[in-house]
Formats: sequence, C-alpha cells, structure tokens
Amino acid sequence: MSARVPEPGQPARPIAKLAWLLSIGAALVLWSFLARDRVNRSDVAERRKLADTESAAAAPPREQMPAPKALPRPVETHAPSEKPALALVSVATDGLPYMPASPTANAPTGPVHPHPITPEHARIFRENATIQALNDAMDVKDAKTLRRFLTRYRSEYPEDAQQLQQGYELIADCLEGRAGSRAAAQRYFDEETASSLRRFVLRHCLGGP
Repeated sequence: MSARVPEPGQPARPIAKLAWLLSIGAALVLWSFLARDRVNRSDVAERRKLADTESAAAAPPREQMPAPKALPRPVETHAPSEKPALALVSVATDGLPYMPASPTANAPTGPVHPHPITPEHARIFRENATIQALNDAMDVKDAKTLRRFLTRYRSEYPEDAQQLQQGYELIADCLEGRAGSRAAAQRYFDEETASSLRRFVLRHCLGGP
C-alpha cells in the first residue's frame, strides 16, 4: 500500500499542527519562567522587608536628645552716669587744680593740691587773682587798668581784709599826677608801716627805689 501524497495546493496538516503545538509549548515555558522569576523577586523583597523589621525591633531604642534650652537673655546693665566735671580753679602761682570738696565728685588727674575747693577757697582765689591783676597794671604804670580792677576789688571784697584798696587808689592818683597825691602818699608811707604796698607807694609816688 503506497503512502498518500498530498495533492498539490493541499496544506500539510500534521506539520502545521506540530508547529502549533511547539508554539504553545514555548509560550508555556516562557510564562512559567516569568512567573517563577516574579515569585522569586517578590519573595526576596518580602524577606528583606522582614529582615529590616526584625533588625529595627532588635536594635536598642535611640535616646532622644533633649531640646536645647533657650539661653537666658543677658540683663542689660546701664553704666552709671558720669559725674559732672568739676569746674576747678587754678592757683595763680602754679596753675595746679585743687582736690574737689565733694567726696562724690571726679578727682582731677595729675598733681593737685590736697585740700578741697570750697566756696571760701574760690573766693580767696579770685581775690588773689584780682590783686595779681592790680600789681601787673601797677608795674606797667597803667592807671586806667589799675582803677578798673580796683573797682571790682572794692565791689567784691568791701571788707578789704588786707587793707590794700587805699594803697592802690593812692598809687593810681600818683600815676595820673593828681594834685595832693604826693602829700597823701607821704602820710600813707609814714603811717601804714605794715602795708605790703608801702614800698610801691615809695616807688611810684615818692620817687624811691
């Protein structure tokens, strides 16, 4: 019995069926591989997650650092107000200031005279300064300036404790050449033997040295 040969134009059914079966088998194998790989990845991820959870549970709890405390704000301290500067009176001879009278006053820097300044001291200083101005005017024979300071001297020191005002006025009269000034000067020189102006009356009024 001879094999049946397919007629021309008739498809070979067994070969087509075999190819179809092979395609299905290959698809099943590929699907199985992909499914297994997906399962393996999911399993690995699950195990890793489980391991991380167990590690976190086994690790000792971290100590919470206390929140930093706010530092107290520094208390603003105001420097004590400076004491007002004391108006010092200089000594006519050396120009040094005096120690202030008030214990709370600022002491001057540098050399000072030890006793404090009081109103009485200030008055004495002004009197000495006025007398010095009178002597300067007398030395240069400036009668006008001599009378000007003599007016202030009489106004501020009417008591004339040193008995000088009469002598200065007499010398001013002599410098101006007023009548009777020489005779008055002679009386002053003869009578006021304790006056510190006696020798100046002798020089400016009586022609002495």
